[in-house]
Amino acid sequence: MKINNQTPASAQAVSAENRESFMILLRDSLRATAERMLEDEVNALCGESHRPEVGAQYRRAGSESGTCYAEGRRETILRPRVRKQVGDGTEREHVLASYRAIREPGNNAAAVVTALRAGMSTRSQAWANEGVISKTAASRHWIAATAAKIAELRERDLSQTAFFGIMLDGVFVGDDAVVVVALGLTCTGEKRVLDFEVGSSENAAMSTALVARLQRRGFGPPPGCRLFAVLDGAAALESAVLALWPTACIQRCLVHKERNLYGYLRKGDHAEAARLWQRLRLAQGEVAGREALAQLRAFLLPLNAAATASLDEAGEALITLHKLNVPATLNGSLLSTNAIENVMRNYRGQTAKVSRWRLETNQLSRWTATALLHVERGFHRLKGYADLPKLVAALAQPSQTSTPVVDATLHATKP
Repeated sequence: MKINNQTPASAQAVSAENRESFMILLRDSLRATAERMLEDEVNALCGESHRPEVGAQYRRAGSESGTCYAEGRRETILRPRVRKQVGDGTEREHVLASYRAIREPGNNAAAVVTALRAGMSTRSQAWANEGVISKTAASRHWIAATAAKIAELRERDLSQTAFFGIMLDGVFVGDDAVVVVALGLTCTGEKRVLDFEVGSSENAAMSTALVARLQRRGFGPPPGCRLFAVLDGAAALESAVLALWPTACIQRCLVHKERNLYGYLRKGDHAEAARLWQRLRLAQGEVAGREALAQLRAFLLPLNAAATASLDEAGEALITLHKLNVPATLNGSLLSTNAIENVMRNYRGQTAKVSRWRLETNQLSRWTATALLHVERGFHRLKGYADLPKLVAALAQPSQTSTPVVDATLHATKP
């Protein structure tokens, strides 16, 4: 027996009629609310209708058609008119404060910003809002909203959060710009976008400017602890971190180094190399880490001198986490820059529709701050965050290992 699961056309028609009825009621409610606001103000100025006060400064003067803006729409309303007595005995039109407020096109700014953040272009605003907002007005609202995001991101007090680590990475934007982003790792496993810096390349000057600003805002490890930094191998980023935190523990990203080595090897050797890299990723503790790294080097040595030299260039920075002798549950999050790479991937998605970056303005900074704050809303805790107190204890300065371990839940104080 054939069963027809399609919705009858009559039922679809009823549903469409119900939707249309709902929208009509919604618009009627908006108009009624706006007109009630206006009437309340008129009553406050002129008194009750048909009962004018003797010698009143304001009087009713009829009504006319007006407009109000809300939720990306423009609705026609009935606007009461009021006239005001002037000192010389004449009258002039008085514009109601409530009418000025409901007629402000900026009431649609929130809807515009939401639509643009979701990927709609400014050119589509006039069509989407039935001509209520022009392309120029939509662009103006977006600029104002995104400019505020820069301050929102950079004015957050970092001294009130206990951080143990940081990740830094750069992303190319267009042909002439690079954005370096800093991601903070808290002692309770949360990730926080700290700040960013815009420049022409991932150089030492912009990297140092970024981390110096972070330090001024209160970022740093708990008192008596070293900072744990996960980097992709960029010399500028590493030198910037060590310039401000000389005792920082630098962990080189295993994923970046593994991909780099594959470029030196024959495809037939990739499978064995991948197995050895996986063994290094799963190793727990310094002894196991050194064994896995030594076995990887022994595999590369007879195959390719350049690959061996590339591995030696990173050296023991590949097993910094292993040398701290913490549980391997933290390896998945802290042996690579995957956490910040995901931020960069989502950042590209948020800014993909920008076809031209105007570097002579703050356009790139506005878009970057807005995108990063949006991306941050989807963050999850680090894998293995329950073992972070052991990592914080291991990061204690060697000369202070005999002192009580810093509680990971305490707030870090400003350096």
